[in-house]
Amino acid sequence: MTATPEPRPAASARALAYPAFRRYYMGAVCGTNGGWISRVLMAWLAWDLTGSPTFVGIVAAASLLPVAVCGPVFGAVIDRMPTQRAFRRVSLALLAVPVLLAGLLGFGALDPALLLGVALVFGIVMSAYHPVRQSLGPRLVERVAIGSVVSLDALNFNIGRLLAPALGGAIIAGAGTFPAACLGVALAIPNVVIAPTLRPREGDHSAHGKLLADLRQGFAVVWSRWPLRRSMLLAVAALGLMRGVAEILALVADGLFGQGAAGLGLLTSAFGGGALVAAIFQVLSGNRLVRNRPLRFGVIAAGFAGTLGMVHAPGFEWALLCATLIGFAATFVGVSLQIGLQARLEDEYRGRVMSIWMLANTASTSVLAFAIAVVTEWVGMASATTIFVALFAVAVIVIWLRPVRD
Repeated sequence: MTATPEPRPAASARALAYPAFRRYYMGAVCGTNGGWISRVLMAWLAWDLTGSPTFVGIVAAASLLPVAVCGPVFGAVIDRMPTQRAFRRVSLALLAVPVLLAGLLGFGALDPALLLGVALVFGIVMSAYHPVRQSLGPRLVERVAIGSVVSLDALNFNIGRLLAPALGGAIIAGAGTFPAACLGVALAIPNVVIAPTLRPREGDHSAHGKLLADLRQGFAVVWSRWPLRRSMLLAVAALGLMRGVAEILALVADGLFGQGAAGLGLLTSAFGGGALVAAIFQVLSGNRLVRNRPLRFGVIAAGFAGTLGMVHAPGFEWALLCATLIGFAATFVGVSLQIGLQARLEDEYRGRVMSIWMLANTASTSVLAFAIAVVTEWVGMASATTIFVALFAVAVIVIWLRPVRD
């Protein structure tokens, strides 16, 4: 039975003005931090159990790749059912994964094969969670507040990325892996409790055909609408490049500047700090700057300049400043594009289109990180990055020349 939407306050551009969204956001904050702690824990366990850098990479890939591979399928599935029901099921799955990991640790039964299985299940569950949250949040508010929803989501993600890994690492170092796993369980519980209380807008789900046809329709919607397609192309051309470089910062920290693991940590923190500043800036500015097309492309240009500046920096301190600029630009542009996508979407397409958005971001980041690393083997990090920046700057200019009324 489809739940009846709860009465809403007068339309407001602030998502937190809506009681249902406030409840949802509290659960999202807990869940995001719990997810980052689980990622740190699995990475540490992969290293602790095997001492193999390769196995650490395999576990990381197992937790990330399903978002690109399975995301569009889950997006189509989610569009076929009431959003609240989808959120309840995903919340239970998000709780089950840390419970499984804590249980294996508590009974001393965890081995590398089981850890790899847990990481894969975690990645599959996250590939379902992303289209659910991107469909649910906008359905809890009026359309005027969708930009605020996206900005708050980015703020939550970036604060979690900055603080939760440090907290998880401190707990693992001071108390051990089992307490860290238990914290992951505790942080997954609020979403399970909150999910039944939410009453999002629900459309007519009876009109859907076969799953494959619905999946094709999602891709067709993106392809047939230039504003949506342009956002996807910019995600590949601009965000893919900047975030791809951020995935191989070890090549900058140690390969270019000889700063080792400590330098990698500083560069990663600088990138995260810039991203957090951008998220805070967009929450405070609301939607006023989202439709400013010259500003958006100017920030892309700044991000590309920061990328070049980082690999050609005369010293490590300059590289840190450039990494901060890249983090700011990537988050500002990513949030801006996502707000534009969400504002143009009908509710019945949110799951599918936003899962394709995640596919574009995840796949382009992974492919470009790999491509830059491969070319680095031939010509060095600075030259490889310069080549890719030049190529993708041309792509961004081509997109610029075919504008859309934002």
